[in-house]
Amino acid sequence: MREEFHYPDAKFICAVKENQEIKDLVRVLGLGINSLNMYIKRIEDRIGKPIFVKNKKNKTIELNEEGLVLYPICKQMVSLMTAIDEVSSNSNDILNGEVVLTGSQTILQNFCLPYFVNFVDLNPRINVSIRQLDSMFYEDQKANEFCFAFEINPDEDTYQYFPYHDFVQMLWASKAYLEKHGEINTIEDLYRHNLLSQKGFCNDNKVRGIPPKVRSSIEYNEIKTFEIAGGSSIDYLCEQGLGIMSSSFETIKLSNLNVERVLPELTGEVISIHLKVHKKFINKRIGKKFVNWIFECRDKSFKKLNLKPSYEFKPFEI
Repeated sequence: MREEFHYPDAKFICAVKENQEIKDLVRVLGLGINSLNMYIKRIEDRIGKPIFVKNKKNKTIELNEEGLVLYPICKQMVSLMTAIDEVSSNSNDILNGEVVLTGSQTILQNFCLPYFVNFVDLNPRINVSIRQLDSMFYEDQKANEFCFAFEINPDEDTYQYFPYHDFVQMLWASKAYLEKHGEINTIEDLYRHNLLSQKGFCNDNKVRGIPPKVRSSIEYNEIKTFEIAGGSSIDYLCEQGLGIMSSSFETIKLSNLNVERVLPELTGEVISIHLKVHKKFINKRIGKKFVNWIFECRDKSFKKLNLKPSYEFKPFEI
């Protein structure tokens, strides 16, 4: 071999042998198609010869004769590392490993990041990567990734979903905006106001929390709507007086935004958030530890507001 061979390379080769269809392979490995192709090239460069055969017509990847020779060796390597990992995960030593935390800016910033430094200090051997998304419709989840999600796939037995909280959407505006554009006393008043919509969060310019009659007016551009990527940008522009935004009471208060509720009799859609975790990872001590921490963050955040979350979470025993 031209370069040092690594455990992830062996794991990849075993996955190809055991999951030849590309759709199954990307699911098992938690990789996108581009990453898959890059991994193939990197492994073959390390080995110094081609070992994979891609069939675009059948959408499969197989091992050639050279690859089949390597497979039993890779299988032994993966089995050994899995056994070591299990011993390490179930030991009473300091937890170690890598995890990924993925969610929207609103969830991360208000519920997790305020307590993140303390978690790192207490768990120096757990390497945490944070991925912020503008949308919570996310499919490319890795095996060691903890992801906040809107939707549950009931037919999917790969992941476990933990109910997090139900956020009710309301309308908010800054005092400066209302002084400039006038008070909002009825739903019809919305026709002469600007609405702020988060790109990737509200589909087809439909602002959450607005009745169907007004929604249709938004679709046909009868109400001016600004589509903006990023929750913090909407927060800032709402405070600055650009328009009205839709958000939950919890996130408004935790963010300390200088806005006030308009049309208090109007409540919008209920957005149910779940924590999505790979079932194999949740069986490890590090997985249980991290889930416990995420819900501990949630409960601390709600305690600040003298509120209770929609769902009770019973911590794992570690």
